[in-house]
Amino acid sequence: MGFDPSQLSVFNQDENTQKNFNSNIYKTRPADSKSDDGIYRATIKVIYNPFNLKNSVLQQQSYGLQDNEGWFSVVSSLTVNDTNCPIFKAWKKCHYAEKGSQLYLQAAPKEEGGNALFDKRFARYVTVQIIEDKNQPELEGKYMFWKLPKSIWDIINAKMNPSVESKKAPIPVMDFLFGRAIDIEVIPGPKDPLHPERVQRETKYMGEISEDVVSCVNPDGSPLLNDSEQDVLDEYVHQMSKVWRSKNPEERAELVKEINANENTQKLRKIYERVLEEIKKVCPDLNEELGYHEWPDNVKQRVQKWIDIVLSGNLPATSDNDGAAVASTLEAKPEVQASTASSTETDTSDDLPF
Repeated sequence: MGFDPSQLSVFNQDENTQKNFNSNIYKTRPADSKSDDGIYRATIKVIYNPFNLKNSVLQQQSYGLQDNEGWFSVVSSLTVNDTNCPIFKAWKKCHYAEKGSQLYLQAAPKEEGGNALFDKRFARYVTVQIIEDKNQPELEGKYMFWKLPKSIWDIINAKMNPSVESKKAPIPVMDFLFGRAIDIEVIPGPKDPLHPERVQRETKYMGEISEDVVSCVNPDGSPLLNDSEQDVLDEYVHQMSKVWRSKNPEERAELVKEINANENTQKLRKIYERVLEEIKKVCPDLNEELGYHEWPDNVKQRVQKWIDIVLSGNLPATSDNDGAAVASTLEAKPEVQASTASSTETDTSDDLPF
């Protein structure tokens, strides 16, 4: 009960290719805003993964690839700190090849005249409950996944994992029963007729964490606790408030020891166990749905063909499955290479909602 925030591990194109389209991913796009100013506003609770508390923040690493069949993406084993990912190994062969060689140019960035074929992507996913969202009211109460913007992660991190020098107590922002809610504002980028992509690429996220405790609820909005259970929680929160306000580590430790030993806390532990099981029934599993899993055979084969073409010095998007050029290779005319390179350009901003 009351999982220690410092134990989070983060502190210490088709369905067969693990494409990141998932109906359980919560999208907070300004384009979907119903407010006059175009800002997407909502109130959410970022919560622990009830199926694996320590792995509540999924730091997903994936590759976006293109071959002559089109775009596809795969979640890399780098997500679980396994460097045996074949794409990562192929990247190393290119990256550490002789500078200026054909192999080197396969991985080199476009500004160096390279093809930038290894489109590696990083995303930080968490589980959330949507408390209020007037843009998508049908989602209120649902438990979903959210691609956590860096700006929002920073304010959560500051609360849950404060520096020793600050002397502040860790606040369990992500707790199911005595965590906090976050008011978010997603602000679109400037409308620039010359660069219309700025509206999406320069999206900004702002967030404010509630001072008061906010409990999760059932998907229909009804409380998880009955009146007597709520009284137990309220008493626990009242006692813990002294801990959360204290800037004396020794005092905090003594208070926590006393609180953990009292009868009210023992009652809350039993309540907490029940609540955790109830949430599991209505909440998707973050690591199961968005984490790394061994690729199916057809994906392994497609990735290997992509790698073979890259290491042969050709471009997968314009070569057949045996590596023979269909349109252009590295020896193609510069203007053709530039066109190919620009088509693979992606935005790597952590704050993009897609």
